[in-house]
Amino acid sequence: MSQAINVLILEDRPEDAELEAYELRRHGFDPVWERVETEPDFLQRLDPPPDVILADYMLPQLDAPRALELLQERGLNIPFIVVSGTIGEDVAVAMMRQGASDYLLKDRLGRLGEAVKHALLEDNLRREKHRAEVELTASEARFHTFMRHSPALAFIRDAQGRILYVNRASEQAAAVVSQLRTEDASAFESGKSTRTIERITAASGQVRELLTFRFLFSDAAGRRLLGCIAVDITEQKAAERALSQALAAKDVLLREVHHRVKNNLQTISSLLNIQAESLPDPAARTALRDAQRRVHSMALIHEQMYGHKDMDVVDFGEYARRLARDLLDSFGAGAARVSLRFETDPVALPMDQMIPCGLILNELITNSLKYAFSGDAAAEILVALRCASDGKITMTVADNGVGLPSGAAGRRSESMGMRIVEILTSQLGGAFSQESAGGVKSTVTFARFDKLSASHP
Repeated sequence: MSQAINVLILEDRPEDAELEAYELRRHGFDPVWERVETEPDFLQRLDPPPDVILADYMLPQLDAPRALELLQERGLNIPFIVVSGTIGEDVAVAMMRQGASDYLLKDRLGRLGEAVKHALLEDNLRREKHRAEVELTASEARFHTFMRHSPALAFIRDAQGRILYVNRASEQAAAVVSQLRTEDASAFESGKSTRTIERITAASGQVRELLTFRFLFSDAAGRRLLGCIAVDITEQKAAERALSQALAAKDVLLREVHHRVKNNLQTISSLLNIQAESLPDPAARTALRDAQRRVHSMALIHEQMYGHKDMDVVDFGEYARRLARDLLDSFGAGAARVSLRFETDPVALPMDQMIPCGLILNELITNSLKYAFSGDAAAEILVALRCASDGKITMTVADNGVGLPSGAAGRRSESMGMRIVEILTSQLGGAFSQESAGGVKSTVTFARFDKLSASHP
C-alpha cells in the first residue's frame, strides 16, 4: 500500500517536478504535491506545513538557502532535501550544516525515494525525542511542584551521607534533617526499606516524633541512593496517648461500677437470705429465697465482668457452670445427691444478654432442684449451651426427674418462675419450649446480639 505524503517542490522547471513526483511513486509513495518558484508562493504553502520539501538549489527568484532560512524563522522543522542539477561538495556541506536533511543531484534521482524515507524517519525520531523531552520536563515540573508543597520532609542522600535533594519542607527544617541519620547506615547495609518512629529536637527545643520511611534506589549512573520521607506525627502520638489514658480511666471506672454493683447486689442477697430465715411462713420464706437466688445470679454476672479482660462480653458457658454449682450449694443437704453435667460451647455474650440469660438459667435450674427429684434415685441436671455458625444460641436445662405433673405436658407452667422465663425470652427475641419425657427438658433459642450494633432484634 502506498504511503500518502504532502510534498512542496521548489522548482522552476515543471518537467523536473514531474520527474521527482514520479520517482516518489516508484518508491512506494502516493504524493500530493505543489510546485512553487517564488518566495510569496513558498510562504503561502507552508500552512498547513507539508511533510517534506524538495528544493532546487538555485532559482531565479528564490534559492534553497533562503527557503531554509524562512522555515527556521517561522520555527518550522520540515524535512528539507536539496535536489540540484549542479552543486559542489562544499555547497552541499554548507546546506547540511544549515539544517537540510539531505542533498542529491538531478541526474541521480533514483536515490530520491530512499532519501525521503530517511528524512521522514529522522523527522519522526526527532519529533518523538522532542515529545519525550517535553513529557520529561512536565513530569519533573509536576514532581518538583508536588514535593515543594508536600508537608512531609523528603530528601535523598548518597552512601557518603551527602544530601543530594531536599524539598521545601526539609529546607525549612534543616536542623531536623541533620538529625535523621541514625538509621541511614543500617538501611544501606541491609538494602531493605525501613519504617521507624524517631524522636528529634526541633530548633525551638521541642521534642518531635517523626514517622520515617527509608528506601534504596539507583540513579541513571547506577549509584545507590537513599530516599527518606518523614512525617511529623507528634500531635497524632499525643492524641493516641491521651486516648489511651482516657480508655484506661474508663476501664478503671467501669470495673469500679461492676464491683460496686456486685457488692450492692450481694448485700441485698444476704439481707434477703437473713429475712427468709426469720420468717415462720414456709411459702414466704421460699419466695424470699427465690428472690435471693435471682439477685445472686445478677451479682455473679457483675463479678465475672469485673474480673474479665473484655468487660463488654463474658463467656456465658463459664458463668453457667458457676451459677449451677452455686444454686446446688444453696439447696444444702437436700440437693447433695444431684449431679451436674455440662455440655457448653464457649459463648461470649454482651451485658444486655447476660442478665436475662442468667435469670432464665437460674429459674430453670431452680425448678429442677425444687420439683424434679423424689426418693433416693440418682439425680442429674444437664446444662447445655450450643452456638451455631449463624449466631443462633440454644440453652438447655434437662433433668431426669419425675417430669411435669399429669396433664401439664405440652403447656407451660403458670408459676412465677415460668412467667419470668417467658418475659425474659421475649426480651431476647427468642423462643422457649418445654417437653417431658423421662424428666423435663427446657430449651431457649435466641440470636446473639452484635455488641457493636445500635439496635437489637
